[in-house]
Amino acid sequence: MTHQDFFPNKRPFCRSTLGSEPGASFWLHLHFSSARSLFHSFGPEYLMFESALLPIVTSLAISAASAVLPAQEGTATPPTAPAAQSTGTPSAAELQEKVGALFEMLQKEYETLGEPTPEKMTAFQARVAEKVDAMLVGLDLASLDAERLAAIEPVLRLSPAATERFVAVLNERAKEPNAAGFRATVQAKMLTMSAPDPVAFAALLGHPGFAEAVATEEGAAVLDSASEASADALKPHAAVLESLAGKFNAGAPLSLMAASGGYLRACGVALPKDKATAIRTQVVAALQTMEAKATGREKKILERLIKSVNGAAGRGELIGFACPTLTCEWVSRADGSSPWKSIADLKGKVVVLDFWATWCGPCVGSFPQVAEMRKHYPEKDVEIVGITSVQGMVAHQKRARVECEGDVAKERAETLEFMKDMGVTWTVAMTAEDVFNNDFGIRGIPFVAVLDKEGKVFKVGMHPSDEAAIRAAVDECLAKK
Repeated sequence: MTHQDFFPNKRPFCRSTLGSEPGASFWLHLHFSSARSLFHSFGPEYLMFESALLPIVTSLAISAASAVLPAQEGTATPPTAPAAQSTGTPSAAELQEKVGALFEMLQKEYETLGEPTPEKMTAFQARVAEKVDAMLVGLDLASLDAERLAAIEPVLRLSPAATERFVAVLNERAKEPNAAGFRATVQAKMLTMSAPDPVAFAALLGHPGFAEAVATEEGAAVLDSASEASADALKPHAAVLESLAGKFNAGAPLSLMAASGGYLRACGVALPKDKATAIRTQVVAALQTMEAKATGREKKILERLIKSVNGAAGRGELIGFACPTLTCEWVSRADGSSPWKSIADLKGKVVVLDFWATWCGPCVGSFPQVAEMRKHYPEKDVEIVGITSVQGMVAHQKRARVECEGDVAKERAETLEFMKDMGVTWTVAMTAEDVFNNDFGIRGIPFVAVLDKEGKVFKVGMHPSDEAAIRAAVDECLAKK
């Protein structure tokens, strides 16, 4: 899970951290992008659905899918409901049951919408809010204990009125100088921000309850987002970051170790190089020790974490360094021609890398901006490459989805048809490396990186819809002699 899963982001991303699991709920699939079976059916219209329902947070997904997903990455299985705190107050289990029933009903209603036009989605969102408000009639949020509030929390984010009530409760609980206060502070910020603010999250490293709560969802989200802040924002908290090093050990819970990527990135910015390097060595060793003893899904999670922290971005060796290896196994334009074989062939040009997948609605929704950029720059000066990887299916927008599991040639052919259907005017490359590329530190797509004329990474982490930022980066690279 990453901090952006909490936000009604103006520039949506598809996320991949948990992986698709049989039996996981619709809502889990909605918020974790590797559940391609849901996203492919939305296509660019997913943007509308996401803006309508994105405030559903991962706590719902985890509750709904607890039978198939073990506790991890700051999550916990739903707690056993205690005795009712007062006569007439539903137990946590009863509230969870109500929430589950509501979402099952909403899922069925969504499936009847047909083509999800903006008008339909606006009306659907209004009906969702009405149903949530009706469900909460007579329920005093301020009187609920933490367990009950967590059980009802998913629906509180689907209605403006309920959200306002929820934020008021959180702001009151945020006054506590402990882990509970820290978690309430983070949750309130997440609900009131329109997009992640790394500087604001870096400031939360100084909260008196942060160290105690670092292994929670909120602690991991703060480390993840704060790691993207500037040195000026992070250095005041260098002592706090250094003091956490001992917590990241081979005996630590997986929920804490899952935050190691954000932690190491923050240390790399805030601490002197020798201290950051020593902490990195310690944390990587701890992850490797845990991975050697782990089995099943936990082992896979740890393997993924190790690859992430050892990638170029994780090592702090991305910006200003040669482009990490991208093994282009298939390179094509919509006419079927293959203009080059390797990224190395493009030296002398500025290269825009747009990491994407056919099932990623925000990626496909950004195609018009990418097309405009392709039209704006001469091909002799700038190459635009859509980087993807084998996905086992192609989520066509203008025809039925095609399964390609185990048949790479078929997937390439279907991707070419997808390019023709969607009017792709730039080159697409399938790489041996996964589209969620660890070397580039990619935790969500679409993700844009710009390479200068020498093949070095100039800028990363942009969204293709942010044409101004991408063009500024490209123009700066073109201006270099």
